[in-house]
Amino acid sequence: MPTPSFISALKSDRCVHYLNNTLVRRAQSVDLAANVPTSVIDELGNAGHTGIVTDPAEISFRVSALDTGLDLTKAITGKTSATTFNLPDFVSAAVDYVGVVRDNAGNFFRSVYIRGANVDGISFSYDAGGSAAEAYNLVADNLTVFDGYVLTKTYTITATDASVGYFRLPTQVTGQGTEEAPVPTKSNSYFNSSYLLRATRTRSGIAVNMTEGNDYTYTSGTKRITASGLTSGDVWTLVFCSAVIGTPLSPAFNTTAPAAVRGGYTPLSIGVSGKTWIPRLQSDGIGVSFKRDRIKQLGSTQVLYAPSSVPNIAGNFSVLMNDFALKKLLTYGSDTASETQFGIEQLPAYGSENNLGLEVVIKSPVNNTTVLKRITVSDIVTGASGMPSTVNGTLTESYNWTGKSGTLTISNS
Repeated sequence: MPTPSFISALKSDRCVHYLNNTLVRRAQSVDLAANVPTSVIDELGNAGHTGIVTDPAEISFRVSALDTGLDLTKAITGKTSATTFNLPDFVSAAVDYVGVVRDNAGNFFRSVYIRGANVDGISFSYDAGGSAAEAYNLVADNLTVFDGYVLTKTYTITATDASVGYFRLPTQVTGQGTEEAPVPTKSNSYFNSSYLLRATRTRSGIAVNMTEGNDYTYTSGTKRITASGLTSGDVWTLVFCSAVIGTPLSPAFNTTAPAAVRGGYTPLSIGVSGKTWIPRLQSDGIGVSFKRDRIKQLGSTQVLYAPSSVPNIAGNFSVLMNDFALKKLLTYGSDTASETQFGIEQLPAYGSENNLGLEVVIKSPVNNTTVLKRITVSDIVTGASGMPSTVNGTLTESYNWTGKSGTLTISNS
């Protein structure tokens, strides 16, 4: 990469973000935090500290974007052709993050790489005066900054490759006549002198992470990857850092999708059999917590992030105070019920005994008909309720809810 000239400050447009080799579009923030836990060691009889030991790194980052459809969901799950997603799709997802920074002259000079991050939480938010937004919380045990480009290549094994037991790393030649080539990692780093940051073999739809030195070997002089059991049709996904890049980075942002979807195009409905649109809605939020367990391993500096139990789904919404239609719906299942009494204890009672579904739809602002995204929680239990009032304010009612069975579906139909 070119050495940037003196940089006094860089704005947010200087960093381009990728998840699973897919450009993150309509991104509003990417907040990344990295920590290596340390412990001071003492011993009996020693008036000073013996030293400091470290544990595997703790990495967390949050990606927030304007919600205009399924693009980000597809990138995170790796299911680029799917149109319906359930929570297990996120539990099993392994997300590679690449952030590439360019200076004010447009020269890229730094790459940040995180391998195999796990989804720890999802949130969706809608506001009458704002735009639909989605956010994903991810956790990992590694982060590396490179003076180079993090490249992702895919290669399909041929019959010839299978017969000779090796294939050549697919690389490109730059306009200056130099060829992309993996830069070896440091011996004391997370990747332990490996040339490839990640090698994944997909066979019959099942992806397996391969370990350099055990499952395959890489020869830098010939760029050969040698592995036993190569099978024609296998697809290898290969990630590495290179000092040069064949095709210059040129991020292409989506010009056909809406710039944003305002609150007027995101209705919320609740009901048992047929869902009823809630009028005068002011805000709505949906959150999913996967409650990942961070599991260490003897003999390894890598950490497993396993799901600890069924994900928690919860949310809230607020409306301008009006008639009793919404209370009737939440308490008795029908906004036209003849009931005139509404005890707070009745709110969770009805949802506990019935499958009270909640659904948010993001519609195209072009025609207010085409569905860009539909989020459905099949059974909510409404609990807390609030009725705040302030001088010169507008009276509202707010409700918090929890998903009963822990299921949520995302689709575009």
